[in-house]
Amino acid sequence: MANRKTMALRTLQLAYHPLLAHILAEDSVQLISQSQFSCITDKELGVLFAQLTLPVTPHPTTADQYWLLAPCPVFFLLHKHPSATTLQVQIQIYPADDAESVIRTLSFIAPSLHYGLQTKPLQNLSKRHQLAKQHHQSVPSKQKLSLLTKTSPSAIRH
Repeated sequence: MANRKTMALRTLQLAYHPLLAHILAEDSVQLISQSQFSCITDKELGVLFAQLTLPVTPHPTTADQYWLLAPCPVFFLLHKHPSATTLQVQIQIYPADDAESVIRTLSFIAPSLHYGLQTKPLQNLSKRHQLAKQHHQSVPSKQKLSLLTKTSPSAIRH
């Protein structure tokens, strides 16, 4: 079974597993602007990293290096934040023999489930925002949310 470990981001040596790199070769990813980072506070960044667990397997020839077993665009986005080097991230270390099945599950099954559950993410975000405000909770502005989602504030509506 897999073991969990917490590591400092500044010491984590990570690369995609060769099989995963091949599978992801033609993925479309939106470029990230510096303005998206400027609106994420250090506290928010810490909470986001605390929720991440990276599935990895040890590199077969290089000690202290890991191969990533799943596409993790949020990790790579957050990792570019100027304050990220001071934080830690959890890794789930799988045996090398399990790498192919983990890649298959996390590259195809997990995204399929996620897609099926998130049919209207902007509407859900708008409803959450409205309900939280009704309960006088502090919420990010729609301007901030639109910056992170790369939409206009008016697109976050229900």
